[in-house]
Amino acid sequence: MNKSFEVSIIIVNYNVERKVLNCIKSLVNSKHKINFEIIVVDNSEINNAEKFTIRFPNVKYVKAIKNLGFGGGNNLGAKHAKGEYLFFLNPDTLVKDDAVEKLYEFIKSKKNIGIVSPLLVDINLQPFSTQSRKELTPLNAIYSFSFLRKFFPKKNIYNDPFLKKWDKRQLIEVETIPGAALMISKKLFENVNGFDERFFLYFEENDLSKRVKNLGLKLYINPNAKVIHEVGQSTKKLKNIEDIFKKSRFLYLKKHYGLLNALFTES
Repeated sequence: MNKSFEVSIIIVNYNVERKVLNCIKSLVNSKHKINFEIIVVDNSEINNAEKFTIRFPNVKYVKAIKNLGFGGGNNLGAKHAKGEYLFFLNPDTLVKDDAVEKLYEFIKSKKNIGIVSPLLVDINLQPFSTQSRKELTPLNAIYSFSFLRKFFPKKNIYNDPFLKKWDKRQLIEVETIPGAALMISKKLFENVNGFDERFFLYFEENDLSKRVKNLGLKLYINPNAKVIHEVGQSTKKLKNIEDIFKKSRFLYLKKHYGLLNALFTES
């Protein structure tokens, strides 16, 4: 008989096994009262099953046939998930206390919640000044990624004064959910067809956020739940990271604003 869970926690590994093990340890040692499962999707070249399952026998290990990227890896994990909700978690994170339970209770509390993320903090438990960004559009992409950023810093997606100055102790509705840690119901995730796997890395959360918002659902960051995040531990393993970033940005603009707008913006 298949066991059901309230939450399936999905972690994608790409050559950061030690980070993943620390992340799992933080979950195992947490104070959660809900039933959750941990799924590790391994995008690495070699099979690391023993590294995870010997130390944590209850972890479900899924080996990808190749590096599927962030979205593809998480989609693979979701196919193996038995939880009512999915919690996508970066490998370079540590979960504080009962963060997963608090997110679960919050997202179940209202029908109009699409996605919720925890407050991301550094190793000293200090919140990052920027937790989210405005929706990426052709106009603010020009302000954000060209020389104009120097002259119009308040107009780009990174420097929204409201998002920087909001009281990090208060719940906030956002336009784009941070991809490092996000919870969504499995039913909704399947209804929107999961992550778009054409985004190998970057802008997957922008795309998912926009599609969920288009359904009339809201996105929140809930500071009652906290997750420590060490930024960029997996991405630094990739040599062509700048090309991947540009390709994903173009794909996002093309998908949501059309080819001509994408070409004009990139030019």
